[in-house]
Parts: sequence; structure tokens; C-alpha cells
Amino acid sequence: MNEEITSEEKLMSLLSHLSILIPNIGVIAPMVIWITQKDKSKFVRFNAIQAIFYQLLFFVLIMLSIFIGLILMFVSLPAITENPDAAPGALFWVSMGIMNLYFPLWIIFSIYAVVAAVKSFKGKIFRYLIIGKIIEKKVYK
Repeated sequence: MNEEITSEEKLMSLLSHLSILIPNIGVIAPMVIWITQKDKSKFVRFNAIQAIFYQLLFFVLIMLSIFIGLILMFVSLPAITENPDAAPGALFWVSMGIMNLYFPLWIIFSIYAVVAAVKSFKGKIFRYLIIGKIIEKKVYK
């Protein structure tokens, strides 16, 4: 980890993390950066792999919230179809709330990614919770 980090490497690391700001396709940028830079710089490889796993975690959480929300909504549908004049029950509104977690989760994940981007642009090692240390051991072995 005592390598000299160039401004290009810092920029590639910054872009890897900031790509989460492009909803739904942001994970492609760190993948491309990792593929093109993995043999050139351990620093860029480390940051790109972290960004990939972090953004995949975000994607899985979003898909899980949509799936759970849809299940709850379909469970609540018989009560709504039995009496069309009645207001939707609490389960329906809970399902809508779960399915609408996208924006708050995106904000939280984006803020954390911006922190990672700024630290990596300064040439410092930033480790995401849990995955950071695991990836660091693999890259800097």
C-alpha cells in the first residue's frame, strides 16, 4: 500500500464511487474501470471493486424492497376487491411505503459513496463497511 498514486488513478477511483449518482446504470462504470485498470493500479482496482460490490448491494436492496412490497400489495388486494368503496387497508399502504424506499436508500447510499469518492480522490484508502477489509486483503496481499 506504499505506492505513489497518480492523479489519473485518483480520478478513476473518484469516478468509480460517484457512478452511483447515475441511477440504475451506475454499476457499469466501475466495472469498465476495473476491467481496464485492474492490472495497472492496485489503488484503482481496490476502489473499483469496492464500488461494484457497494452498488450491487444497493441494487439488491432495492429489488428486495420492490419484491416484498409487491407481495404485500398482492396479499392486500382481496380485501380491496371485496369492497371497492372501502379505503385501502394498512397492509396496502405498508406495501407502498416499502416499494418507495428507492429514493431514501439512494440518498443514503449516495452520500456514503461521495465520502468514499472524496477520500479516494485525496489518495487515501477508504474502506466501505464489511466489504472494504475483505477486498483490501485480496487486492493488497
